Amino acid sequence: MKNRNPVAKFGLLLAVLLTLGAAGVHADILPPVSINFAPVGLTMDQTAQLNLVNVSVPNGMFVSWRFIDASGLRLAQSSVILPLGKIVSADYKRQGGPGPLQQRAEVRAQVDILTPNVPSESLRRSLEVFNNDTGATTVFMGGGQ
Repeated sequence: MKNRNPVAKFGLLLAVLLTLGAAGVHADILPPVSINFAPVGLTMDQTAQLNLVNVSVPNGMFVSWRFIDASGLRLAQSSVILPLGKIVSADYKRQGGPGPLQQRAEVRAQVDILTPNVPSESLRRSLEVFNNDTGATTVFMGGGQ
């Protein structure tokens, strides 16, 4: 049975092309480099600070950062073009709200380098937690290279 239905061939070709197209679209929406920090505990009188510096990309790099809670909800987020040698810091301080609050909450930071072909080594980063009243750092996670 060598004589196949041309409609069936066209349908198969269309399905293959749609699958490949969807894979290409999916690849385009994923960030080229994603950096995840370990979760840290944060009390009401503490602030988490994310520090970023571009150490090797002369034309700057586009980065996006976010703080995420234990349930996966985004607590704060922003994006910035980071020029070579410039340090940018982003703070997250827990907000009070209606009803009872947990004394301690787990948060984590995630940074995406959105500029194509920029390795994670081009972005030095650290995450620290400090006490609001004294400014004393209680947790520090350096990103090294």
